[in-house]
Amino acid sequence: MVDTSEPDSGEYVEPAEVHFDDLDPIGNLHNGRYLMLVERALMRIWARNGYSFVDGVPTHPDVLHVVVEQTIKYRSQVRGVGGVSVGFRMERLGRSSMVYTFRVMSRDGQTVHAEGTRTEVNVDMATQRSAPWADATRDMANVLFAPASVSSG
Repeated sequence: MVDTSEPDSGEYVEPAEVHFDDLDPIGNLHNGRYLMLVERALMRIWARNGYSFVDGVPTHPDVLHVVVEQTIKYRSQVRGVGGVSVGFRMERLGRSSMVYTFRVMSRDGQTVHAEGTRTEVNVDMATQRSAPWADATRDMANVLFAPASVSSG
């Protein structure tokens, strides 16, 4: 199924590359690699905004989080190597969780190859338990991902 809709105006779009070793034996992007593209795109977005690791040390406490759920629906094959885009919106920003919606799409945004959700929970480095997002992280998430709603979850 090919979606020819325009990219969402509030969507944060990050370019991504499909490499030869991402392909399955018949030349399509392997199904397991879509979520890797999503993960890497999110890491680049947050790293550009000060949330990464330097020499194995987090630059901000909120860098440590766990993915508790991901869903994905495949819409149209990515054939061969080359550029794609990954678009993100925040579905919900809770006290200690974030739920993103994402779309893996052609660079021009005309074809949606896959779409889904990703739920992350912030983790306190010392206790390894869920912890509230810092105000700075919440502010950054609101700016970057144009949340559709804010909840207390």
